[in-house]
Amino acid sequence: MLVQWQNFWQDRRFRTVVAIVLFLLLAVLIYPFQLTIVPAWQLRIIDHRGSPVHEINVTEHWQHWLFENNAHDDVRKPGLDGHVSFPERTMRASLLNRLLTTVRRMASEGRHAKREPAASVVAWGSKDHETSVAVYRKGELPPSQIIVHSLR
Repeated sequence: MLVQWQNFWQDRRFRTVVAIVLFLLLAVLIYPFQLTIVPAWQLRIIDHRGSPVHEINVTEHWQHWLFENNAHDDVRKPGLDGHVSFPERTMRASLLNRLLTTVRRMASEGRHAKREPAASVVAWGSKDHETSVAVYRKGELPPSQIIVHSLR
């Protein structure tokens, strides 16, 4: 049996196939596949009567807890119709990096380690309206509106 295996391993075609398979496996493990942290987010800022609010700041915050220590943010102003849009937020990470980072995070922080992406939008800075927040959760659609209550 050992002799048959040695003969098989000495076959050049077999070694070539093994080398190609190992190369492809390594390529898949180290290729940085794209991850979506938060999909494109379009929302409308309205008051309690349903009227658009445009004189307010809207900040999107996003972070992938597994890979990033700090969050990102993007401040925008809604249009006259109260609509504001944010693009899809993505990053790249290889399967090997995802595996090693998950193991390291679990070892250091235990089963309560945050490993998912997170995002929120905050409507703020209006002298006439309260600050209000909408939160995106992975697997759900981002909220399509934020209701800001009047201060008066």
